[in-house]
Amino acid sequence: MAIVCDTGAIYALYDSDDENHLEAVRIFRSEVGELFLPVVLLAEIDYLLTSRLGMGAALDFMRTVEAGVFSVQQLSLADLSKCRTLMEQYRDLPLGFSDSSVVVTAEKLGVQRLFTFDQRHFRVVQSTAFSHFQLLPADE
Repeated sequence: MAIVCDTGAIYALYDSDDENHLEAVRIFRSEVGELFLPVVLLAEIDYLLTSRLGMGAALDFMRTVEAGVFSVQQLSLADLSKCRTLMEQYRDLPLGFSDSSVVVTAEKLGVQRLFTFDQRHFRVVQSTAFSHFQLLPADE
């Protein structure tokens, strides 16, 4: 089954000191479906990896992306509008652009499963496509 990835889950794969590292690696290795990644997360992941773990981690991530491990998803103008709408609707969370892009990508692709450790945001957001999102690993 396909899954849409969030920044924190990808970061945890690379940071062996992250509290979610082992769980992230387990999910990543056991996932047999397509791993979708909104294109806007690339810069955020690069920034976190470079600033916290160094250029080597960022380059490893980019090699993984280039190898096709993740299906990088572009956002159309209509998708950007949906992101803004979600950001306005959930401004008190606040729900930012990156998280809203995960939601919009999941809904556009018909993927209910999210690879994330961010329950604070993704438990609250109401999907227009599903009754709820399945958050992995929390909802296994």
